[in-house]
Amino acid sequence: MPTPFTGELFTFHNPDGSEITVRGWGNQFEAVFETLDGYTVVQDPGTGFYHYARLSESGDELIATDTRAGTDDPRTLGLPRHARLSRTATRARADAARTELGRQPRWMSRRAESRAQRQAEADGDGPNPAPPPAGTIGDYVGLLLLVEFPDVPSTISRQEIDDFCNKIGYHGFGNNGSAYDYFLSVSDGKLRYKNIVAAYHTASHPRAYYTDSTVKYGKRAQQLIKEALDALGARGFDFSELSSDSDGFVYALSLFYAGNRVNNWSEGLWPHSWALANPYAASATKSFSDYQITDIGTQLTLRTFCHENGHMVCDFPDLYDYDAVSVGNGIGHYSLMCFGGSDKNPTQVEAYLKHAAGWTSKLTTLTSGVSATVEAGKNDFLIYRRNATEYFILENRRQSGRDASLPDAGLAIWHVDENGNNSFEQMTPSQHYECSLEQADNRFDLERRANGGDAEDLYGGIASTFGRATAPNSNWWDGSASGLEIEQISAPSAAISVTTKASTPGPD
Repeated sequence: MPTPFTGELFTFHNPDGSEITVRGWGNQFEAVFETLDGYTVVQDPGTGFYHYARLSESGDELIATDTRAGTDDPRTLGLPRHARLSRTATRARADAARTELGRQPRWMSRRAESRAQRQAEADGDGPNPAPPPAGTIGDYVGLLLLVEFPDVPSTISRQEIDDFCNKIGYHGFGNNGSAYDYFLSVSDGKLRYKNIVAAYHTASHPRAYYTDSTVKYGKRAQQLIKEALDALGARGFDFSELSSDSDGFVYALSLFYAGNRVNNWSEGLWPHSWALANPYAASATKSFSDYQITDIGTQLTLRTFCHENGHMVCDFPDLYDYDAVSVGNGIGHYSLMCFGGSDKNPTQVEAYLKHAAGWTSKLTTLTSGVSATVEAGKNDFLIYRRNATEYFILENRRQSGRDASLPDAGLAIWHVDENGNNSFEQMTPSQHYECSLEQADNRFDLERRANGGDAEDLYGGIASTFGRATAPNSNWWDGSASGLEIEQISAPSAAISVTTKASTPGPD
């Protein structure tokens, strides 16, 4: 799903053309919006205007008051700031939104198959040091459709967008490289991902037809995608050039449309990613299912484009909580697949998903009484396994290059349970993250939604040991001792040394 927004400013439109500026937290499935002074707003279902909201007695519904946002002082209404739904209600709304969009994306199905295979391995006895599946390595080609409208022409050229996708050393609009550069660098040269950028297609209808808020969300977006694919096929495009999975489904389809985002949240052409309600057969061997769609606006930025292609090409999951926008922050800015840092210089993918993708360049298994050095920016990882699905994986992160906007520098210790879910921030044996950051300050601000990361999260600074007796500790999620005892972690630098205690490691 698209990258989450956390406090981002949006301009929403009322039926009379008036505008309201709000801050939003959420994603395409569930979101909450507030006025700039912190009062929650919702659309009145009868009028379509944005009104101040109050929480129902059950906490399961935000109800529009009689007062339009911005017309009266909300302090006189006796409303609390920052009203939020209960977690149960939020999850139910997110589930309903996914169901409304229809069939799930192919990347989710592929990922589910892979997880089932890994679980079968984990059901065996003892540690399993086997490498992950082949992953996403080599040359991949996606398709980017460009659309302008009869009444909204393009303002950014096809060549500029092609360079944004594919040019080595691209710096347009202040971006740190192209999308090709991003994936090449974070994979340590193992993924060469390019996009064929089609010529602009002029839509059959004015923009207002596709942005019509009275039409079911996603319907006109998918109509526009199919229309652009029809036009591309009619021009004789060779779909065989595109990379596809074993069932012939093209991995990655994107559509950029001219102009700015004009819809309110979850309406019309609001940017989103999902799967076509009915797969599009482009040829006897190539079909389309998964897609992302977004406005071009006035500039191009890497973060969301790379995040979406991380889903479609690499089968990467979201590592933020997309069921409860006001509860946990996943792994914050420490990964592209969560908040991802800067729009134009997104942070790297974290060690867990890099390793799953087959991008590891050096892997050292931690045992007792050893010293190991882990280098930053080299896909150099340390690992300590319980089995195929639960393990600790460690990496060195520096606040430079692609990680310039990282909240902290030092040794990142990731606790992975591939059967977990980053919508579960409870930190209990049965409900916990798939990938969680062991935060050196032991505050677990990410799980508690206090921030997207801070300067005391990584090791080698405020904490230089990690084991059963430390806080946080190195136990497995069921509470049993893992046996991992790190007695020394050096200060943050290009190379961090890690020394384990001379004791017998392994699960109880």
